[in-house]
Amino acid sequence: MKKMLCVLLCVLLIFAIVAVSCFAVSESSQCITETKTVTENAGALYVKKFGVNYKAAPTPPLVVGDTLIVVSGVKLYKLNAKNGEEIASVKMAGSTFYATVSPAFAEGKIFVQLDGGIVQAFDYETMKSIWIYRDPLGGQALCPITYSDETIYTGFWISETDKANYVALNVKDENPKREDERKKALWTYTSAGGFYWSGCAVADQFVVLGKDNASKDCTSPSQIVSLNRKTGKCVSSLGVKGDIRSSVTYSSETDAYYVSSKAGYIYMFKMNGYDGKLSSLKSFAAPGAVTVTPVIYKGRLYAGCQKGSGGEFLVLNAVTMKKIYSAAMNGYPQGNMLVSTGYEKETGKIYIYSTYNKSPGGLMLFTDSAGQKEPVSTELFVPESDSQQFSISSVSTDEKGNLYYKNDSGCIFAVGEKKSTAALWLSILVATINILVSVMKKILFR
Repeated sequence: MKKMLCVLLCVLLIFAIVAVSCFAVSESSQCITETKTVTENAGALYVKKFGVNYKAAPTPPLVVGDTLIVVSGVKLYKLNAKNGEEIASVKMAGSTFYATVSPAFAEGKIFVQLDGGIVQAFDYETMKSIWIYRDPLGGQALCPITYSDETIYTGFWISETDKANYVALNVKDENPKREDERKKALWTYTSAGGFYWSGCAVADQFVVLGKDNASKDCTSPSQIVSLNRKTGKCVSSLGVKGDIRSSVTYSSETDAYYVSSKAGYIYMFKMNGYDGKLSSLKSFAAPGAVTVTPVIYKGRLYAGCQKGSGGEFLVLNAVTMKKIYSAAMNGYPQGNMLVSTGYEKETGKIYIYSTYNKSPGGLMLFTDSAGQKEPVSTELFVPESDSQQFSISSVSTDEKGNLYYKNDSGCIFAVGEKKSTAALWLSILVATINILVSVMKKILFR
């Protein structure tokens, strides 16, 4: 059965851009990279300051080639990933107050979710607006965008009881003469409680997502639904416990879907590709709320949850949904984790990166390998005191293995390996020698 992994901010993989960007709190693609990411001696390559409160807080940065795409307040920025300097910026049709959702990239376009039920598309090269979608029910734009076959999918949220829409939008620029072209939805799916951090998975002829309709409290009943991809009509549903506040993700290893619940459950389920029927629900009960989208690699599931005033890193068997081991975290992890397999052939180890929703808002690193049953973790990076704050950001990487994220100080961080003074002088010496050799060759052989 042919399956299509849903693409959110990891859509870059489909377009052969080697960087991996994982949306904070829910990203539906598997956030896995083969890049050799920084694992020790980590330090800030640079820190880029944006706003100081939620009205101008930056979104988690989206890595597109050698640039970062960031939204802050009413502006969309394209930054040089190497140094954080602004390349271009443009004013948008609205703002993203809470800045928890990264922009998305596909087909040379940037897509931004804005408060009031707005989605705006921009040309990546020119940074000019292409079209604007305004949802009739409005709402906060808190859902990550999933891209598939010239279509993006996203949703909105108003309250635990108010109705809000999940929508499908064609990405084409149907009127190139207008920057404010009014985009119409291909379809809308309306639900009480709306959609909060719930990115969808697209597979065969169906869209699979979780709902935020636990009306009484976070542990009340809610639903996972499959929708007809062409019409948006609901074809099947599964009852679950608690608001679904993570993306649905699909693993080809297990031919199963995974999603997390605010009530503290991680769910696995199956879908029939012929009629979209959902079945075979399994769950793992975590010590606290889970809003991280699970990542599955070689039979293991990686996620995190709230535990008391802190958090817990979880490693589960992706088939049985039984815990293999866990590790304490500095805080509740709510941004999606990044898994690096770049060193696996050499060392047998993979590395998992996560932020946490507590000060100082740094990066934790977990090391795992086949058969491992005990945790190995470290605090990889801690911001300087003036930029320490809570963080619900995902972690992204570029082709050089540098890491990118943001915290509530209003800063985005580029984290890479710090070179020792000796190593720095050695690299300068080598570069100087290479230049001298090149000059001598030209003199001797002209």
